[in-house]
Amino acid sequence: MDRTKGMAQGGRGVLFAPVMQAMGLVAEWRRRQQIRKAHGLTSEVLLRDIGLTPDDLVEALSQPLDRDASDRLVRAAAERAGNW
Repeated sequence: MDRTKGMAQGGRGVLFAPVMQAMGLVAEWRRRQQIRKAHGLTSEVLLRDIGLTPDDLVEALSQPLDRDASDRLVRAAAERAGNW
């Protein structure tokens, strides 16, 4: 049995997971930058039309980077839509 082959594959997995996690955090950071930019161009009336408030944006953007801010915004809009 060739032990070096197994060790090489295991070593790549050990390095691969943190890189993928870092890439996910960078993607979330970029997504939040897009949300912030869109918020600057969006009026409070338009936010209300899509079921959000400025406070929803603040709450979503203040979450840790390992959580998806856009998911929080979708949940906030869905919860508010149920109140109609």
